[in-house]
Amino acid sequence: MMKTLATYLFCALGIASTAICQAAPNSPNIVFIFVDDQGYYDLGCYGATEVRTPRIDAMAEAGTRFTDYYAAAPICSPSRAGLLTGCYPRRVGNHIWVHRADSQTGIHSDELTLAELFKQNGYATACIGKWHLGFHEPFLPRNQGFDHYFGLLHNLDPVEVVYFEDKGGVPLMRNGEVVKRPADPSELTKLYTDEAIEFIEKNKDGPFFVYLPHTMLHNPLGVSEEFRDSSDWGEYGDAIQELDHNVGRVFDTLGKLGIDDNTIVIYASDNGRGPGRTPSQKIRGRKLSTYEGGIRVPAIAWGPGMGLQAGKESSAVVRAMDWYPTLATFAGIKVPEDHIIDGRDISPLLRGETVIVPPPGKKASLNASVPLRRRWNPPAEWAPIINRNEYNDAFFYHGSQGALAAVRWRNWKLYLNPSLELYNLAQDPGESTLARNQDITRKLRGMAILFQEEMQLDARPAGQAPPQPRADGRTEIPQSTLDRLDARLGVTYARYGDRTLEMDIFRPKGTWGELPAVVCIHGGGWANGNRDNHGIVAQGLAERGYVAATISYRLSGEAPFPAAIQDCKAAVRFLRANAKEYGIDAENIGAIGLSAGGHLTALLATSAGDKELEGEGGNANFSSAIQAAVPMGAQTDLLSQRTREISAMEDRGKNWRQFLGGSQANQPADYRLASPLSHLDNDDPPCLFITGETDDPSTHADNFRQQMKKLGIDANLTIIKDAPHPFLGKQVWFAQMLETADTFFESTLK
Repeated sequence: MMKTLATYLFCALGIASTAICQAAPNSPNIVFIFVDDQGYYDLGCYGATEVRTPRIDAMAEAGTRFTDYYAAAPICSPSRAGLLTGCYPRRVGNHIWVHRADSQTGIHSDELTLAELFKQNGYATACIGKWHLGFHEPFLPRNQGFDHYFGLLHNLDPVEVVYFEDKGGVPLMRNGEVVKRPADPSELTKLYTDEAIEFIEKNKDGPFFVYLPHTMLHNPLGVSEEFRDSSDWGEYGDAIQELDHNVGRVFDTLGKLGIDDNTIVIYASDNGRGPGRTPSQKIRGRKLSTYEGGIRVPAIAWGPGMGLQAGKESSAVVRAMDWYPTLATFAGIKVPEDHIIDGRDISPLLRGETVIVPPPGKKASLNASVPLRRRWNPPAEWAPIINRNEYNDAFFYHGSQGALAAVRWRNWKLYLNPSLELYNLAQDPGESTLARNQDITRKLRGMAILFQEEMQLDARPAGQAPPQPRADGRTEIPQSTLDRLDARLGVTYARYGDRTLEMDIFRPKGTWGELPAVVCIHGGGWANGNRDNHGIVAQGLAERGYVAATISYRLSGEAPFPAAIQDCKAAVRFLRANAKEYGIDAENIGAIGLSAGGHLTALLATSAGDKELEGEGGNANFSSAIQAAVPMGAQTDLLSQRTREISAMEDRGKNWRQFLGGSQANQPADYRLASPLSHLDNDDPPCLFITGETDDPSTHADNFRQQMKKLGIDANLTIIKDAPHPFLGKQVWFAQMLETADTFFESTLK
């Protein structure tokens, strides 16, 4: 079922820069107007005669109009993923078709979206319009960096509307609340613009980032009464003219508020629509295709008050992914050092300092060197004919089904399947006549091979929705999740004579660099169970971006206390000692466990360096200290009156007496040594306690948490509604635990 995890070749990455809490002085406002399904020639400034688009044309006259701009993909969802992550959709696992309402995937929570980058640096952020990037909670706009959301999470075409027939239609949403159902397409362009204007007015003191992805011009088209029959191009032309009017409303608002000189506006389409309509409009192909008409689209950049050039036409090959580092540069934000994306910083071109995108090695702008983070180690066949700058400047076309289809470099475009076809787009934008140039063909084929290898090694997984409940409500990790994990099973981490202790290690496939690790410690009253009992916890955490190890330890029936805690410490030391092999960030290791495993997790957190508890489990030169702990359903005060009473009971106290050699009254020293509260000091890591609502109140660890807070250590409690002590077995409770634990570990270990 699971593939073996190959030896992990560690790549040292820089430490991410700390997010700035407040925006830099004079940070520009950003408005990104993202139109759906607008073709290359479908604006006045791009040659359309059937429509009048004076406001967008004026934007082009006062800015830069791109003639060779490419969407990230020829279809909605991948295109949006590429724009917001600065990556080829394939790098972030969002390259295949679109996210329908029943999709289980979206942008992974670990990805740093453009909105998150701006928000971390003091920007107010809003997404107003069509989302289409996943519909489960982790993928929604407000969990991907946007403070405010208004719009449709879905399309309105028949293949999506069908999911909502029994619910009254597709809802128009504002921050999780239904505003109207069903949404009326004829109202959307105006409503989105109204909402954007309101957000801009509310945040006029800035800085703000408004992402305005219009539902138009996707079918079914919607046009208000004011613009119906206003063009010479039917409903499509009418919808374009309504969009133009509302783009003008945004500009009018910026001017009225006196912030137009401190704002950058970008206009672009998410993919193409159709071919040219006159002999002078040569481009062919439609949406979904990798002909130029499917993916080369209108794009305009405006911002004269922020130093962007005016009245210029640029033939530089620019891609949607390039906006990420470019807009970050205009905002004075450095893309974190450990973050690998595919976009290039084109700010020097937009400022008129150059007519090309400068090579990253020249460091001509704040984020110029970002492309140098991409893998570059070409084999001997390709190294003499492809240099790094050429490779970074190439554009790799992917079809709507996600496969690599073609490569463009400078004016040359090479189709890869079913056979190699080369075109010179400068001379033949309609791709009608094959070109012949063996050297160029070989170079572009080599680029395609290098790109395929790069994505094979460095592509990151899409986000996966929480496991869906089985009919009986029992917890199950879906096979689709397991398929995204590498596993190393039965790894020996300690030996005691003939007795070996093993762990199972899980890691997300295709993830490069160090990841934090989490040790998963099973329960069973210290007397029963094995590592399989917490396998689902390890797999669930690994899918969310951790190296997770579920461990077996010596049970109380085979070895007396402190054997169990010594084994937990040995497991931490083993992971730290072998961090390079498994791709672990050795400075960030956490632990999680339920019941007896929760007690051992708390004891592991509080007893680092206690020689009596360290044991002889190997790797003595490495620390057993952890940096975060999630004790679940745990006892933390073994000297309490409750423990004293239970340990003396004939039936209930049996596990206690076997674990610690007698009752609390008979073995007070052992109970003290095993009590996490007795070891607590100000060097201990933050703890998150999770317990079921119907579990004993002692699992709230009130005294323990109070003492931690007195020491200035974070200690929080999550109570899962209606859940009993053994809550991991029910999917709905397991999912809540996993989400809560991931949020905690992300804040403490990542």
